[in-house]
Amino acid sequence: MKKLLVILSLITYTAGNTVLSQEFKDLLILYVDEKYEKCFVKAINYTENEKTKKHPLPYLYVSMASFGMSQDHQYSENWPKAYSTALSFAKKYRKKDPDNTYAEDSQEYIDQLKEIIYEDVENYMLTDTEKGYKKAAGILKKVCAFDPKDHGARLLWGELEIRTKNQTEGKKIVAAAIDLIKTIGTDVQLGDLTEIQQRFLRKSLMEYALFIDVKDHEKAIEIISMGQPFFYEEREDCLLDDNEEFKKLYDEITG
Repeated sequence: MKKLLVILSLITYTAGNTVLSQEFKDLLILYVDEKYEKCFVKAINYTENEKTKKHPLPYLYVSMASFGMSQDHQYSENWPKAYSTALSFAKKYRKKDPDNTYAEDSQEYIDQLKEIIYEDVENYMLTDTEKGYKKAAGILKKVCAFDPKDHGARLLWGELEIRTKNQTEGKKIVAAAIDLIKTIGTDVQLGDLTEIQQRFLRKSLMEYALFIDVKDHEKAIEIISMGQPFFYEEREDCLLDDNEEFKKLYDEITG
């Protein structure tokens, strides 16, 4: 019943869009039925067809099907690069849809993908090695390509570039990210961010504050204070309920 409702909802949604998007109901049905391999092959064919290769949705379905396979051990042997394929095609999808016209189709999946990415980035950073930092930076670069409004992921990416001795580029990325984060609360509200975007924002401010505190304590205070309105006091539009570590770090740096 749930699968049928999902299918019907997409049919209703695509009815108001292009004829092309209605053609991709076959991909939706395969995906909802967890026939990821068939969905992947069909979607790839659409991306290579002259009539459909410019449409964003086939690229999204390639990513979704790849991610589905990456989370299921039965596909491990035949599809060992399914996870990296999911990231690459998420980036290609967003490149085909720069205005995020199909946000309603993609947002839930993008957030699900980023949940796994968040864990991977944390694990790579815990290695405390340049190799680990490079891998995390590479993933976050792709995140910023398919979710350019994730300013926290951008700040973390910039910090990791600096950690891997890519100083010039890293500092540019950090500066741009900080400018964008400053718009939260004015041009953009915290409630406009998804839960995973808020989590990346909180983590990036904490990580960068700790990183910069070694050389510039005043800058560290400035960075951690950017998150104080969002993660120190309880507020209805904060989707995170585990802000104790942020509060502790804020008190340590500013105290």
